[in-house]
Amino acid sequence: MKTTRALALLATTLLTTGLASATGPLGSAATPSPTTVLAPGTSAPGMSALGTSLRLTVAHGETPSSGTPRTVTLECPPYGGTATTHPDPVTACRLVDSVNGDLNRLDVDPGGVCTDQYDPYTATASGTYRGHPVSFRHTYGNHCVLLRTTGAVFDF
Repeated sequence: MKTTRALALLATTLLTTGLASATGPLGSAATPSPTTVLAPGTSAPGMSALGTSLRLTVAHGETPSSGTPRTVTLECPPYGGTATTHPDPVTACRLVDSVNGDLNRLDVDPGGVCTDQYDPYTATASGTYRGHPVSFRHTYGNHCVLLRTTGAVFDF
């Protein structure tokens, strides 16, 4: 009797957390990927709970402390994003994931057109991407080039 109740409780837990599927046995092709179905802030046993937590800064000028720098925090799953102050964290996290945390590889709109006016903006990022340290700094020729290159990541 206790074994049956324990198995029922385990099955309910696995179904509600997305680790099992009602249409197939655990581990079958019908089982959704745990990394896409777990609630924010949770992880399955044996899975890495490493998310992304970045401090992003944009400054008008050639240094990170030029003018009045704007700073936000970006947290991506599985942390849950409780400390996120980024205005569009879903899009920003998707972009960071698309380059595996290497912000030097961002080029959201490579065919975009911007003026050649030099009015520099400096973007920085520090923190971790899936447990790996991130340290990024780049000065863009103007605000248009910053947004064309980095998209939502530094759009705040």
